[in-house]
Amino acid sequence: MSRELSNWQELLDSFTKTGFKQGKVNRIHQLKSNADRIKDILQDEELRGVLIKWMNHQVKRERSDEATKFFREVGNRQFSLKDYSTCIETYTQSILSCPEENEVEQSLALANRSAALFQLELYEDCLKDIKMAKSKKYPSHLLPKILVRKIKSLKKLGIVEDFPTILEELESAMKHMQMTEKGKIQSDIKSVLLDNQDNVNDCGEAVNEKEDVVLPYCGENSSIKGASSALDVKQSNEKGRYIVANRDIKSGETLFVEQPNALVVLPDFQASRCHHCTRQSQSKRYPCLACGKIWFCSNSCRQESSCYHKFECGLEAVLNSVGIAHLGARIVISHGLDSVLAFLKDTDKVKKVPGIDGPYDTKSYQVMFHLVSHTERMAPEELYQYALTAAFLTLLLEQHTSFFKSVSFESQCLVGGLILVHVCQMVSNAHAITELCVIDENNERQERIATAIYPSASLMNHSCDPTVINSFQGNTLIVRAIRNVRQGDEIFNCYGPHYRRMRRSERLEALEAQYCFICTCDSCLDTNTEDFQDVIYSFLCPSCQGSLINPNGNNSSAQNQMALCRSCKIPQSYFTQLKADLEAVSLDARGTEAMDQGDIMAAIKLLTKCVQLRSKALFKGHPDLGKSADKLAQCYAFIGKYEECEKMLRISLTAVEQRYGRYSIEMANELQKFTDVLMELASSRNQRARDELANYLEEAMLIYRIHYGPWSASYKELQVKKVHLVSLLMN
Repeated sequence: MSRELSNWQELLDSFTKTGFKQGKVNRIHQLKSNADRIKDILQDEELRGVLIKWMNHQVKRERSDEATKFFREVGNRQFSLKDYSTCIETYTQSILSCPEENEVEQSLALANRSAALFQLELYEDCLKDIKMAKSKKYPSHLLPKILVRKIKSLKKLGIVEDFPTILEELESAMKHMQMTEKGKIQSDIKSVLLDNQDNVNDCGEAVNEKEDVVLPYCGENSSIKGASSALDVKQSNEKGRYIVANRDIKSGETLFVEQPNALVVLPDFQASRCHHCTRQSQSKRYPCLACGKIWFCSNSCRQESSCYHKFECGLEAVLNSVGIAHLGARIVISHGLDSVLAFLKDTDKVKKVPGIDGPYDTKSYQVMFHLVSHTERMAPEELYQYALTAAFLTLLLEQHTSFFKSVSFESQCLVGGLILVHVCQMVSNAHAITELCVIDENNERQERIATAIYPSASLMNHSCDPTVINSFQGNTLIVRAIRNVRQGDEIFNCYGPHYRRMRRSERLEALEAQYCFICTCDSCLDTNTEDFQDVIYSFLCPSCQGSLINPNGNNSSAQNQMALCRSCKIPQSYFTQLKADLEAVSLDARGTEAMDQGDIMAAIKLLTKCVQLRSKALFKGHPDLGKSADKLAQCYAFIGKYEECEKMLRISLTAVEQRYGRYSIEMANELQKFTDVLMELASSRNQRARDELANYLEEAMLIYRIHYGPWSASYKELQVKKVHLVSLLMN
């Protein structure tokens, strides 16, 4: 195998290419049990050898005195800059790269790390490092420094009973010091002992902003954890398990408030997010002192994560390399070896389907096991790559952790089979935890922070025109209805492909490729109805303002082509509208260039002509019309012409509503800009703007509340505007 040290996907592709020739791909596909698939791979000496070699290359850590000293000196520079969080990681790298026999260097790095931990008020961790430094060959002339730090830490924790013993040790350590240095230390100790300020009661919890508590509509379901009591689970041969409403539900009601069964923070956020709950700590950060790569927002998160991190510690790079499969392994690791093996022996639990044959407890392993995996529908090469990945993760646990302890090879294969089940489940059940991040003054975007599994929400089937919208409060998934639902109706989620964003053919292809089903939602099933994308990207009918049908396939010359209106059915000149739009394309490009160069007046002239042409040529929902109007609105806002700006934003609002829907997040973002302009007009005593502003603010707040919750920055910004409006009306 010539490419055993390439990235993981390249290695899989190489294995698959060879596996097809050798018949391995089809053999794995034909095996009936996942445990047998893992066993087959692990007993293949060639595959096993390359997997172990690649694995060892990934987890290899060079140890040398030079590296140890280098990391410690870098950490010292970071400490001097008061970058305590970063230097803790650097000192940890110094400790990890130190040869076992060089205890002096180890002790110096530990002592230095204890100083950084003290600065971050992590006193218990500081004391642990001091204890370890002393157990090594820590230089005797430096001992007073860490003993003083020990006394200070104990005082902060309110632990004073050991002071006499430590003070005696300190006095002995200072025997050979000069009087000046000894005096400074004695003075320092005296001030610590006389300091009567409140001690820190370090409960190990992060200080969080108060967040609104969100509860499911009609209370939590007694049978489906995290779901509303207004929901029931049903089952059929065609649909499997699915969710229906057992009563009428209004738009905006909360249907799920669910904690993840397991999550994995994405590599780009592992340095800034809590490894366990994804919170971004603004105060204390609790590091893993064994690997230095992972942070926690509280001591409780650090303790709760120990069930899986004690096995994953130091293996972050190799686990990150396998992508979403890491989450599949995390599920097994966090539930524990004894628990999953006991589950497999309990045939009753293996056979019974949660939610149908009993309660649906999202924290139980039984619920995770019964999520759909679609292994039987997967292409041979796809299943082969997932099986290789699961086998690799099984080997990783066997070779580099104590997870398997002394269990038999057969048991390892059983567990590997479970990892394979969960890896396959992730393809169709995993959720991306997202957070709204500000790009610049005018733009925001959803950032993917982590990947998680939410078993209750996973029961919802897909529709390209969904019933619900998902949002997150930290790592809590909140699912709200975005339309009224009648009793007995099914509740649909959207797995990605949406009829307002993708053509029918593209949606069907994407869903079958990833989720192994042919979508039969109303938007896909009704082939008599035109594709929404064709309607929205239409030319305008001059007679009734409807949309024209694109005359593709018409054999007449371009100038003579006619387009039929969808509404009034009157044929219109397609060429006239096309010619106008082509001219508008040029005007838009030149106007945008003028904007970029700061020539606002030239941009206004060009974009005004562009919008005029597009208003006559393009259907009112056409994205290009909305974008041109939005650019022109920016220009008018720049020179303070807010009434003209308002007119253009109304055109943009119409286009956004037509394309994305009245309660879309795109509509809320457009309303945010629109209310900014109305606020400017209202501040200049424009009574019409004042009258309209309150309604638009309420509409935008409703959409943001549904999508992001009342704790979002956008929602709070609208609340501030509302308060400002009240003050204007009182004057």
